[in-house]
Amino acid sequence: MLNTSHLTDLLYDNTYHSLTGVDFDIIADFDTSGFDTESALAFASLPLIIQEQMLQSKRIVLIANNPSIDTASLEALLQLTDMLVLFNDFIHADFFAHHPSAKDLPKLLFFRKIGDSLLHFGMPPRSNNLTAMLDMAKHAPLGILFGNADYQFPLPADDPSPNDDPITASRVLKIPELLNHLLHSDEHCRVLSDQHSVVADYPIFADIHSSAPTSGFLLYRLLLAARLHVQQRQNAATPLSIVMLGFNNDDKTAHFWDGHNWAFERQELATPPNSVEIIRQY
Repeated sequence: MLNTSHLTDLLYDNTYHSLTGVDFDIIADFDTSGFDTESALAFASLPLIIQEQMLQSKRIVLIANNPSIDTASLEALLQLTDMLVLFNDFIHADFFAHHPSAKDLPKLLFFRKIGDSLLHFGMPPRSNNLTAMLDMAKHAPLGILFGNADYQFPLPADDPSPNDDPITASRVLKIPELLNHLLHSDEHCRVLSDQHSVVADYPIFADIHSSAPTSGFLLYRLLLAARLHVQQRQNAATPLSIVMLGFNNDDKTAHFWDGHNWAFERQELATPPNSVEIIRQY
């Protein structure tokens, strides 16, 4: 992948700190001796720019695509030392890109691969927030994870189920130049397998093709493990706090897709570990 450190001046305005001089290789090539192996692997799975932000942030806020979440709740919740995690065709894109409470916060975005196709949810030719993503990248560190494979830059003709998300006249289909650079950058972009070791215990359904954890649960497990590595590296008394907003512990979501083991995920989230707060929305 390309080294995009030369894009720093283009990606960040003068109100945000420059990344010039940061040795990302030091962040990625850490010595795992004395550290928990699984948590070290989880940390190393993150884009390099997000590894750096986890070492600086005080709290991780993972936000579900729950329509009951309003921007007033987000404004009241977010803090200056937060790192935000959003996924797929995420909600309130303009708020996260432009609102004073959110625009300067580092962000990790995850886009799930759609079965065996060339497509990822939340990226062209499907519904997307590319315009907001471009603005996000101009204000604060932006990391991107793609599920199971790099983004393939698919065309509308590559969509095996175009009627699931018909293309409208306002749909952005072309990747802006700066985002294109990020998608080819190890500093900003990585691939996350839905069979990552952090979900090795996940009970998939063998009779359902592509059965796997939900996007939110996969990210939760990844960050839960990665924060342990941060705690060990910093010799901190407590791990980074994680806030999960809009993840409901009920049976209202099972109708989305039977390939996710909703019962297992609800059970795991019913009693979260220390320093994990789940704010449910209905």
